[in-house]
Amino acid sequence: MPGLREQLVTHRMFTPFDFRDQLGAHQGSAFSIEPILTQSAWFRPHNRDSRIANLYLVGAGTHPGAGVPGVIGSAKATAGLMVEQLAP
Repeated sequence: MPGLREQLVTHRMFTPFDFRDQLGAHQGSAFSIEPILTQSAWFRPHNRDSRIANLYLVGAGTHPGAGVPGVIGSAKATAGLMVEQLAP
């Protein structure tokens, strides 16, 4: 059928229940903690715990922020902290 592909429409919904049930996201949150000023940027949980030695954190809920770019940035920051600690 010529032109069929151009006529097809795909629709997919992903609800907070899907985030919770399929991805294990706390309370179905797509972007981790609530994005308010006191939980943004510097106020997000840091990548190295200040009380527990050698406990490092990475993910959407940590500095620098949520989403794929935030998680990649978080992983890079955490890896940098770990390498820094290993350096003589």
